[in-house]
Amino acid sequence: MSLRRRVMAALVTLVALFTCIQGAIAVLSLYEQEDELVDELVLAETYRLAGRIAENGPDALINSLLPDGYDAWWVGTSEAIPRPLPAELRKLTDGPHLVSSRGAEHHVMVLPVAEGRLYVRYNAVRHEYKVRAFAVQVFVLAVIFMGLAAWIARYVATMLIAPLEKVARLLDHWAPPSRPGEAPPVDEEQRVLHAFERVQARWEQGLARENERLSDIHHEIRTPLAALRTDLEILQAQSLRDGDHGSSQAPGGVTASRRLHRSLIAIDAITGALDSMRALRAGQAAPAEPVLLADCIDDAWESLGDMTETRVLTLANEVGRQEVVVVDRQALMAILRNLFRNAAEHAAPARLQVDYKGTQLIVADDGPGIPEEEQPFVFDRYYRGRLADTPGAPVDQATDDFKRGLGLAIARQVAEANGWQLSVSAAVPRGLRFSISFGTTQAV
Repeated sequence: MSLRRRVMAALVTLVALFTCIQGAIAVLSLYEQEDELVDELVLAETYRLAGRIAENGPDALINSLLPDGYDAWWVGTSEAIPRPLPAELRKLTDGPHLVSSRGAEHHVMVLPVAEGRLYVRYNAVRHEYKVRAFAVQVFVLAVIFMGLAAWIARYVATMLIAPLEKVARLLDHWAPPSRPGEAPPVDEEQRVLHAFERVQARWEQGLARENERLSDIHHEIRTPLAALRTDLEILQAQSLRDGDHGSSQAPGGVTASRRLHRSLIAIDAITGALDSMRALRAGQAAPAEPVLLADCIDDAWESLGDMTETRVLTLANEVGRQEVVVVDRQALMAILRNLFRNAAEHAAPARLQVDYKGTQLIVADDGPGIPEEEQPFVFDRYYRGRLADTPGAPVDQATDDFKRGLGLAIARQVAEANGWQLSVSAAVPRGLRFSISFGTTQAV
């Protein structure tokens, strides 16, 4: 059965149930009211006859004119007036009774009167016929309403299914059936489900190919990085053997061994970033380990190379040298590098200060800052609000960095993957303040 027909059947069934229930309640209510009304009529006639008997004696029933459908008897200790009492009434106790027989529906009232009992019987079969006639009328109306509901349900079902059919046509156009000329299912629901299955299969195939390409890229990058790191370690060891203990200066006032050390840190940072990105794609954080927080901050700073010097950004690492936290070191390095790079690109020339208070690592600069209304958007991908905050950077380089707008978004993503909270606020008296909250279980 198609979805359209199921919707129609559901609507018609709902209307039918509602109509039948309401009709049944109306008929039952009328039936109960009819019984109560007849009992009241019989009781009134019984009191009338009891009054006449009390005044004139039981013989008053002989010449008493009873309304149509009524019968009355007075039964004493030795006689019944005006005629013998029917056998089905002899065992009745005082009060109202309902006695049914073939072709009759008798309401009987028994009342003690004049040292005997007064029996009043009324045949309510005419009232029963009227209740049954009303039930037939309700049934006919129910059938009419259900027919009207079926006609309306057809229109409503068409209107409800139309968007689903449109979606099915769009999906068929986007992901056509694998077999040309294959007829779509009659059921609209199955048609949409089959189309979604084709779209999901196509998406999973594309995702699998993307993951394979990323794995290949990851492998191709790590292999030369490992070779480059080995060569740099050899050069660093050779430089130390040749007597480069900080006296010989390379261009820019930095020793060769210092540059080699910085290069090694940068290679480790790239390798760690690759591992972190792979963990992010898998939706799982890397295992946490005890980390010297101050050393991690220094390494993240060193991985930026000459950028901090050319942008005139200085670091004040106020974190205690013995401060240890249990975190994923590479993930924290990735966040710190992006925060430091963001400060170098948009806040410099400035001073960057890093503090650790409680369970929060605070990175604050004294640069120009950004307007308060723009702060909630700094973690959005490709956010462009800080282009004007680059007074010390070349225009073309600042524009390139600005166009990317990914650093803070990546930092927030890495933080959330590890269960941390990265927030931003205005620094006092000026600048920008980033806070990384590790939670109460991260400190050692």
